[in-house]
Amino acid sequence: MQNEQKIYSQGNSGMCNRTGSPLNKRFVHVKGGWQMTIFLLFVCSGVFSQNYHSPYEDEYLGWIKVYNFKGVSKPLKVDEKNYTTAQLSIIDSFANWMQASYTPKGGLGDIKKYVTPQKNVYNDRYNEAVPPSYGASAVTYKFLKKVNGKWTPENNLGHYWTIAANEIPMDNRLTTINTNKVCLFTIPEYDKVLLKEQPNDFYSIEKRMYDLSGYPTVSKYLYYTRPTANNQEQVRSVVILSKDNRFPFVQVTVGEMLKYMEDAFPVKYAEEKKTAYEQNSYDANHLANAMKSLDAKYDKAKAMLNRLKEKYKNRLTEFAYGSDYSVISLANGADIFTNGRDTDKFDKSKPVYRVDPALEAYCKTDKPQWITIKWFGGELEDPYFKHMFESVVNNFDFDYVYNFFFDPVKVKGKAYRPRRSPVFEPEVKLAEKSADALKTARDPGVFYFEDFSTTMAGQKANGWKSEMNAEAKTAKVVDVENRKEKWLEIKGQYFVFPQNITKPLPKDFELSFDLAVPKDIPWGTKALEVYLGTKNSYDENAPSLLMRIRAGFYGRPGEGSITGKFGNGYFNEYKSFEATGFSNDKDFNTVKVTFRKRGESLVFLLDKNTIVDLPKAFTANSVFNWFQFKHLNSSGDNQKYFITNVKIVKL
Repeated sequence: MQNEQKIYSQGNSGMCNRTGSPLNKRFVHVKGGWQMTIFLLFVCSGVFSQNYHSPYEDEYLGWIKVYNFKGVSKPLKVDEKNYTTAQLSIIDSFANWMQASYTPKGGLGDIKKYVTPQKNVYNDRYNEAVPPSYGASAVTYKFLKKVNGKWTPENNLGHYWTIAANEIPMDNRLTTINTNKVCLFTIPEYDKVLLKEQPNDFYSIEKRMYDLSGYPTVSKYLYYTRPTANNQEQVRSVVILSKDNRFPFVQVTVGEMLKYMEDAFPVKYAEEKKTAYEQNSYDANHLANAMKSLDAKYDKAKAMLNRLKEKYKNRLTEFAYGSDYSVISLANGADIFTNGRDTDKFDKSKPVYRVDPALEAYCKTDKPQWITIKWFGGELEDPYFKHMFESVVNNFDFDYVYNFFFDPVKVKGKAYRPRRSPVFEPEVKLAEKSADALKTARDPGVFYFEDFSTTMAGQKANGWKSEMNAEAKTAKVVDVENRKEKWLEIKGQYFVFPQNITKPLPKDFELSFDLAVPKDIPWGTKALEVYLGTKNSYDENAPSLLMRIRAGFYGRPGEGSITGKFGNGYFNEYKSFEATGFSNDKDFNTVKVTFRKRGESLVFLLDKNTIVDLPKAFTANSVFNWFQFKHLNSSGDNQKYFITNVKIVKL
């Protein structure tokens, strides 16, 4: 080792919504030679809130450094595992290919090299049985700060893309049963019954969003998507390249699992006995009681294992499923094959695997037996992660990498090239302005007008910014049957606002827009929100106006509210209202919304009906700097809103 050993641990004191499990890897930093380091990654997508907007979110910040690695001249040994110069040089190729295929956007990227985790760290006790793996990890740091005029990572939270040889799902190992003879793990799958019975559930939506079958360059190879489990495991997209698409893992049978459990008893007993001595050696009675309790636990576990042998004696060749394989589960009388449930049916969402024994020995050779490519750490509704996702599936040349290792004649003498530019942006096509748009452009009294006529149907609105919804879709411009105008469809997008609007708005102005909902929009649909704020961004605590509205049903009026936050003596309250004429019984249900500010007064109208008329709503010099729409959630296809003819006129 050229440098001293360093330990990096971010910790995992809490779990955020839909986070990733801790990922234990032994990272070998690229700076300053090889460093023996342990890195605990805790990926937390919850901190990447849809409320968060960075000043660099649309910028290609790229890499901290483009390394252009040239190969490694010295081998490496970690515990009992030896890594040859050929293997370590393959890592360099991985890193170079990644940097050629992906330019980080909205974050700052770096590359780290890693090999199989070290033993006895973060529950990696039995890594003797893990095949020697080696790879490169591209991290895109999300939270940055300026240091000497340059962006630099503020912490180690980010999105990850890794390529590794001979890698198994380390964070899905069955650590309670693994020994130094065998390493068992699961690959969680989607519940097929749930997908069929609840197609509109988020679980099913997630499966469709992350599905790789629609990408021909990827789907020709082995691939899978790991589902979110109990809001704690981050979705991961995984592609495996192996000779002739041979799956490198074999599923374990019930009979094999019974044998592995039996083999684990003496190993686990010796470990727990050692711990009992360490914790109770100060007192002979405490030690005796601890050993008595330990012996009783193992006696119960062995008795339960014998009962399971009898129960499953005619099912030994069936595949095993589940993840709760442990001595304590057996001691508590649990059926380890059904995760303790009182049933004879297996939950097939977690099949148990081990590395194919026919490949295991060859993992020590210079040639990889399989290549694992995965990307994780974010959600597709996060534009930073979506850019990484799309870069991998569209830019990375999976065919070249496959041929490089498993059919090298096809790429002999050819350098790696990405399938498309890593800074590719789709061409934006503009349509002709409508007659109304041309007319208002000539009217000096019109401060702003947008009818979305220049945006092609199906595209993001030109000049507008939109957050992505839970299906990773931005607000889009659509044509509506039997309507001549174009509409912006808002369906679960948290923030939708015009970017090309001049700030501040006029001191006195009238803001109006046409609002519509589809036929039979459910009554429980979340309201559309319209926000007018005095700050230069959304700030719910700043002086502002907030209008919420939703349609009624069966011809009944809708409802809404308007809230002001302008302090004592001004509009500083919540007012509910009935939205007469705004229901869900027509093929397309429309209403015109108008805000009129003049001096201190505020008038709010729906169609021509005055809803709020306040002579003293704000101070005469109040100025608005922010205007946006917001829809909190959408769980059905017709739970959406449409807007058009957004107009601000000077008064």
